[in-house]
Amino acid sequence: MLKRLFQYKSIYRFHYFTAVPLDNRSLIKVHGDDTSKFLQGLITNDIEFLKTTNAIYSMLLNVRGRILYDMIIYNPHLSQSSYLIEISQNAVPDFIRLLRTYKLRRQVNIEDVTQAYRIWSIFSSKNEFQSNKDDIRDCLNFKTRQGLIVGQSDPRHSSLGIRLITERNIQINDLADFCHISNDILIYKQWLYQHGISEGIEDIPPGECIPLEYNIVYLNGVSFSKGCYIGQELVARTHHTGVIRKRIMPVQINNYEELSKSIYDNTNNLTIINEETKRRAGKLCSSVKQYGIGLIRLNEWKHKLRIQNADVPIRPSIPNWWPPLDEATKVEMQIDSIS
Repeated sequence: MLKRLFQYKSIYRFHYFTAVPLDNRSLIKVHGDDTSKFLQGLITNDIEFLKTTNAIYSMLLNVRGRILYDMIIYNPHLSQSSYLIEISQNAVPDFIRLLRTYKLRRQVNIEDVTQAYRIWSIFSSKNEFQSNKDDIRDCLNFKTRQGLIVGQSDPRHSSLGIRLITERNIQINDLADFCHISNDILIYKQWLYQHGISEGIEDIPPGECIPLEYNIVYLNGVSFSKGCYIGQELVARTHHTGVIRKRIMPVQINNYEELSKSIYDNTNNLTIINEETKRRAGKLCSSVKQYGIGLIRLNEWKHKLRIQNADVPIRPSIPNWWPPLDEATKVEMQIDSIS
């Protein structure tokens, strides 16, 4: 045990963990006898997975198969009748209204419990740790579980740090060692973009985005073996029969100071073009300083790209958490292999 603790302390001489309270996120409690069946018919993932784990990533779609909300669903007590749903703070009124519309006569209660809890993200700023398969929870030396509701590796991918839900008055240093606390949400957003993750209605405008283009499969957010759910047809058909021609990718933005002078389209995105052909290559969806996320045409990602009508070069990359690519995607991306 002492040897293991010494090894962990050695790791922390080189690795730096940041804990950010996600005050831009909210928690909705959905509970009652019919809760599991109710959510199963709405979300893209399989609620049954929460019998054996504390969190899953999922989306709620409209009837056209477009994303309305992305979410993380927690089951702190492995119960079949009570869940916590993490979504964008700005989406709460519309999200609750939509759930109540679908509820009908089911025994389901829906309430905003954000004021009782706090959501945290803990991640490492060292790139070498991102490829480490060890669970960060083992590395943080948790001192107590008092006040801790959920301590779970990010269900989207284990390299994306961990999510904590704590009682509102609990400070992270009361629970774990080796964390620097930052209240700057932009640090968290920049870290997400650096790894090619879109999150919330700020990055995924409701009713406009296609789940597979936003990497729902890569992020463990969909089940193709569960029963029907709203918007299932487009997701299943595209996954089984089509090649995804655009995907959200991390982009590095050179000369990002010039973005403020650029012309946005009517969805607050910036058009990305191929510098040589002048053809549209995608759009810049969100950014913080030099890091952003773009919806990029896969057959364009290797070319020289820039923001249309601006001297702002854009350089997409493949995140290290993407799974091995199938042959059709490799052909689309014009590559032979991915290391």
